[in-house]
Amino acid sequence: MLFLNINFITINGKKSSKKVVKMRKNQAKRHQKGNSNPHYIWGHHAVISALKNKNRKIKKLYITEKNISIIEKIDIKNEHSFTILTLNEIDKLLLSNSVTHQGFVMETLKLEKKPIEDCFNKNLIVALDQVTDPQNIGAIMRSAKVFGAKSIITTKKHSPGETGSLAKAASGALEFVDFIEVTNLSSTLTTLSKEGFLVIGLDELGETNINEVKINNDQPKVLVMGSEGKGLRRLTKTKCDIMAFIENKAEDNFSTLNVSVSAAISLYQLSSSS
Repeated sequence: MLFLNINFITINGKKSSKKVVKMRKNQAKRHQKGNSNPHYIWGHHAVISALKNKNRKIKKLYITEKNISIIEKIDIKNEHSFTILTLNEIDKLLLSNSVTHQGFVMETLKLEKKPIEDCFNKNLIVALDQVTDPQNIGAIMRSAKVFGAKSIITTKKHSPGETGSLAKAASGALEFVDFIEVTNLSSTLTTLSKEGFLVIGLDELGETNINEVKINNDQPKVLVMGSEGKGLRRLTKTKCDIMAFIENKAEDNFSTLNVSVSAAISLYQLSSSS
């Protein structure tokens, strides 16, 4: 069902080029005035999921001509017009030719931040201790969506926040998994513990195999992951009820798992035990 209207068509024409030049000039003017630059998300799944999210506040939508048929087939919660651009024009809009946008770009407001209290009724959530790579956080969001974790908590400092790269890596999961930022992760874990959460930290030097963690199905759980370089900070570890590890079966103990893969394995195990 089609809910969108075409408001500007450009296919390899001069008119489209002028449109892109105008958009780039407007970006420059906003930057000179001290205003924030436009917030874009891109990629097929990221943009389609955003269109289906009634809470997503969309400003502009840009697609290529061949993607019109994809837009026409989906049930869109946000009625919005769109502009057709070529792939090169979208590259110019994003000021990059290295972004894999697949002919889908959306200018939007960032999603409204949820308070930590929204986690209290969730059965499984994830907390990230200074994980800074948006690709990793996006991949963790995808796993969270698949395995039933409803929220991801990061720190306001030492985390990327909602970015286009994160949205692309999340492949639409950003619209379904609450993205919560806190000032102090240690105090947040204390709060969650008081609310009845079992706090499970993951560390290669942990004491309990993640496969052997004993779980009460009625007790909510928070999986705490650290950065690949430093792992969990000392104070964060003190807030964990269990320090778990993923068994490494390599003969030479070769470690190849990054934080997003480790999160996927752990979330699968915890969700299977629930």
